[in-house]
Amino acid sequence: MPYDTRQKDNREPTALLEALLFLSGDAMTEADISAHLGWPVEDVGKIAERLQHVLEDQRRGLRLIRVAGGYQLVTRPDLYDALQWVRTGKTELSPMALEVLAIVAFKQPVTRADIEKLRGVSSERVLTSLVQQGLVVDLGRKDSPGRPILYGTSAYFLECIGMDSLADLAGRLSVDTTEDGPNGRTVAESNE
Repeated sequence: MPYDTRQKDNREPTALLEALLFLSGDAMTEADISAHLGWPVEDVGKIAERLQHVLEDQRRGLRLIRVAGGYQLVTRPDLYDALQWVRTGKTELSPMALEVLAIVAFKQPVTRADIEKLRGVSSERVLTSLVQQGLVVDLGRKDSPGRPILYGTSAYFLECIGMDSLADLAGRLSVDTTEDGPNGRTVAESNE
């Protein structure tokens, strides 16, 4: 830390939090914020909520969002088109990679064999690529013959999709696409 913010002074806590998150550029957990600023962990959420209101009330160019179990400053969505920002080095996922990523996100912890059984094709290269990109992580080994690797999504995956937890992801899907009814049909199909 370049300077000690723990000293008692008249610095506005929301300004300190805004500066720290801006400097970080990534999502920071309440524990990380507490460690950097010397605040009790219980106070971080309250100060973050105040900062969120300040940014909204003053219609600033940034928003504070809760993502990947922490807080992050992001550009307001309504300003995106006006900025004409061209991001270099952006890589898009192939349809195969998106398919594997979706399977991992909704079925985790999942083995490569489970993914391949669902897809019907080999997924080794796609899965390796997703691990290298930091979207999928090794969660350990399954307690079964061969002790296959269990895969799950990373905090970086949550940042990329702008969600705080996987529960948020499941919550955005409609009931008819998430619940199976009799004979493998969706609930909506079963009711017809």
